[in-house]
Amino acid sequence: MNLKTKLSRLQSQAGGRQNSPALSRQPNGLTIPHRVGQPNRDSNHKHHSDSRLAKQLQGKLIAEGVIQIEKQIPLNSKLGAIELSELQTAPQLPGDEHAKLKNFYLDTETTGLSGGSGTLAFLIGYAWQERSAICLRQLVITRFSAEADMLEQFASGLEAAERLVSYNGKSYDLPLLISRFRISSRKQQIDRLPHLDLLHPTRRLFRHHWPNCRLTTLEQSLLGFYRVDDLPGSEAPAAWFDYLQRGSDQKLLKVVEHNQSDIVSLVVAHTELASIARNPDRCDLDLYSLARWIGEFDKEQACGLLRKRVEQTDEKSKGYLAHLLQKSGDWQGATQLWYQLAQNRYPEALEKLAKYHEHVSKDLDAARHYCRQLPDCQARTHRLRRLQRKADLRLSRARQSTIL
Repeated sequence: MNLKTKLSRLQSQAGGRQNSPALSRQPNGLTIPHRVGQPNRDSNHKHHSDSRLAKQLQGKLIAEGVIQIEKQIPLNSKLGAIELSELQTAPQLPGDEHAKLKNFYLDTETTGLSGGSGTLAFLIGYAWQERSAICLRQLVITRFSAEADMLEQFASGLEAAERLVSYNGKSYDLPLLISRFRISSRKQQIDRLPHLDLLHPTRRLFRHHWPNCRLTTLEQSLLGFYRVDDLPGSEAPAAWFDYLQRGSDQKLLKVVEHNQSDIVSLVVAHTELASIARNPDRCDLDLYSLARWIGEFDKEQACGLLRKRVEQTDEKSKGYLAHLLQKSGDWQGATQLWYQLAQNRYPEALEKLAKYHEHVSKDLDAARHYCRQLPDCQARTHRLRRLQRKADLRLSRARQSTIL
């Protein structure tokens, strides 16, 4: 009797084939057998924990390890000092050729702030504005393996977007998301959508007036919004890992709340920045930078902006206004400003007056007067020599005409 026959006989005596035990590897390195076909206790516990978290977040599990949260914030409420009823569906910043597009306001929370291929977004939040509310959607994952499903849901939700709006997203959020889509071999349209990063207009207008241009500074200085019991974004990675390792969800709930505040602030800040760009007297900003920004697209509008406020402007603003007046052919207006600036030995005005009197008014004595006040350099020396040659030539011609 061979071995195979003996095994068959023993099996029949035992009452048929039994399920063989399988091994489950534990975090401590031990392997514990469990019956095939029985539910995995860890899996059930994780699902129960995720369901509890989804309930606390007022969301729902839409895939294994993916929670979706949806909220509508009515426009009859306030954010700080700003009435949401004042929000514009199409805020118009200077030169914004995409202002009429449907904006999706985007912010992420990630496993690290330094980036790199090992960093992923465990929370993606985005919002868009309807007539009566801000519609907010967030996707949260509770395990690494759920990232692909979250990205797929995010890509699907983004189909209605015509433009993305972020705060520092050009340097961080979008490159990170694009790289995660590529790693997951998922299709995405993020890099094909127009993108407005509100950090850049904020810096243009306020970098010389605020200590920094962080979103919280914008909220407090521009929107009058002060967060209460907020979890800093720097603590978000630790909060997520706490949930993964110990099931602790208290800080993760705060991360989701922090992300919601970020996104709503983005929507409100977009409208407020556009409103201030049209009416800069509402707050203390860098008028010169605003005029230069507007002047890139509409020099006449930039000129009008500075002319109305010429008495309150600084030297740079007056110099730029004189430049705009010169370009429009208003030499009288330009030289009047240059004369004012030259009294304080403003180098640009001195140079402009030297050129004006040399080439336009032909007053070489005046040209040399302003040229001598310029800082000593090779260009100044060269210009003085040229003016001297012109003066000598003019004197020579005058003598010749007298003789004739």
